[in-house]
Amino acid sequence: MSLLLRGGLVVSQDAQRRVLRGDVLVEGDRIAAVGDVHGGADEEIDCEGCAVIPGLINAHNHVANTLLRGLADDVPLEAMLGKAFAADAKFTRRDVQVGALLGCLEMLRGGTTSFVDLFYWEDEVARAVRESGIRGFLAWVTLDEEFTTQRGNPVRNAEAFVRKHRDQERVHPWVGVQGVYVCGEETYRAAKEVADREGVRLHGHLSETRPEVYNHARKHGLRPVEWLERIGFLSDQFLAAHAVWLTLAEVRTLARHGVAVAHCPVSNMKLATGGVAPLPEMWEAGVPVGLGTDSPISNNAMDLLADLKTATLLHKSSRWDARVLPAQRALDMVTVAGARAVGMDRQLGSLEPGKLADLAVVDLRTPNLTPTTQETLLSNLVYAARSSDVRDVVVGGRVVLRHRRFPDVNEGDVMSRAAEAAREILEL
Repeated sequence: MSLLLRGGLVVSQDAQRRVLRGDVLVEGDRIAAVGDVHGGADEEIDCEGCAVIPGLINAHNHVANTLLRGLADDVPLEAMLGKAFAADAKFTRRDVQVGALLGCLEMLRGGTTSFVDLFYWEDEVARAVRESGIRGFLAWVTLDEEFTTQRGNPVRNAEAFVRKHRDQERVHPWVGVQGVYVCGEETYRAAKEVADREGVRLHGHLSETRPEVYNHARKHGLRPVEWLERIGFLSDQFLAAHAVWLTLAEVRTLARHGVAVAHCPVSNMKLATGGVAPLPEMWEAGVPVGLGTDSPISNNAMDLLADLKTATLLHKSSRWDARVLPAQRALDMVTVAGARAVGMDRQLGSLEPGKLADLAVVDLRTPNLTPTTQETLLSNLVYAARSSDVRDVVVGGRVVLRHRRFPDVNEGDVMSRAAEAAREILEL
């Protein structure tokens, strides 16, 4: 099957960061041509008055927690975690699947075609990924058994998940680690051994809050990054979420080991964790940085376009420098840099022949995006666009959102089932 997106403003995100007026031809699950495409295709999408952009990559989430949206607002992180863990303990497999499916639909509506998840029962999240058509990098979370609500050993659960779901089209199984506050050296070593043996990546929280860092330093005599280096955990297969409370030496340590970072500014601001992740120092050191929404319980929404604007404003304000995070670098975080952070920069992140056909069509004929020219398009995408401006979404060459409707999923039924599941959890 072939698909032709005709006559849009194409934000290629190639090495030259070209924005051009033209077409995108998709054959099978790959991009075949970008520019002036002659001839037709099995299906055509008219993109006149629209921008065609690479599918956005959400670098950190706990997607099943859509069921807990609004449950723990206006409280500190520790109080939020307490409520989240208590509710998680009541989750059934059905809850995880329907909560994850709801979140997948929400992300697709905003142009997100890939997301990184950290949770348990990731096999149920994988079902939601397959049903919705999104691409999921799913990290089964491990932690010390004394802290877990999982049935069985978390590391063995993660290993079984990876073996069951490897080599699937849109499901990329990873191994997760919750964080140093509930994971000891044995858990970190075991998680890394599984990931190395199975050839998959690692994902986990790192240095999100000042108490996390200082408590660990008091207990072990080393800050979390220093300790993880000492036990041999850090590598270019690790994607660290948050990485807010870092010294410059720690930034350089992450860079030396090839560690990538998922920046989650909205979640951290909402939870008042303090501090701002040192992105300029990360970029200077060569650390790949993607953008994550984090959980629906700590961000409420999973709108990467909205979070792009927040990220830029946060860094401009905190550094007293309007140039510190320009629109182009912000867009890079959810495309090419995000692809690098998940180890898929040769497959995702830009609209170039040979890459996977993950892309979104943004309607520019809306009040908030008028006027938009070829010269102002990048800025408007970062500072003015909303998830509601996304009209069509393609993942792996398959149209999963067409004219703001899901052709293969009953969205109303999903929302009803999710609302019912959430009510049952709250009643428990």
